[in-house]
Amino acid sequence: MNYGKIISFSAAVALASGVFMLVASPAHGKPVVVVANPAILTRHISFADLNLASSSGERTLNRRVGGAIGGLCSEATGGEDGSFTTRLEKRKCNNSAWGQARPQIARAAQRARDIASTGVSPIAAAAIAIDFQK
Repeated sequence: MNYGKIISFSAAVALASGVFMLVASPAHGKPVVVVANPAILTRHISFADLNLASSSGERTLNRRVGGAIGGLCSEATGGEDGSFTTRLEKRKCNNSAWGQARPQIARAAQRARDIASTGVSPIAAAAIAIDFQK
């Protein structure tokens, strides 16, 4: 597993998600402090245990993503109060999150199919990451 690529991807996701890093010099023995923007909710969905070259693996990933989106959007909207505004905001969140997730799922599945058929893929390994700004 190429941990350098995973760390680089994680850093890019963090920066794109609005995470701000303040780093003290390790030579002075001070800790590294990471402060996330509290208005941005993020979920990372792992699929390392799935065979995405199979339709059952892809279905399982879609269910995982759906569960993560449900939790993310419930948190973003403050839960279910039955109001029209809350339902509208939850729908907006769901649409945004699925809009982010679908291309990532497609790339992950294509990568798995490439590797299954040729042993390699030009697509980098990654986790699914979704976010929503409250």
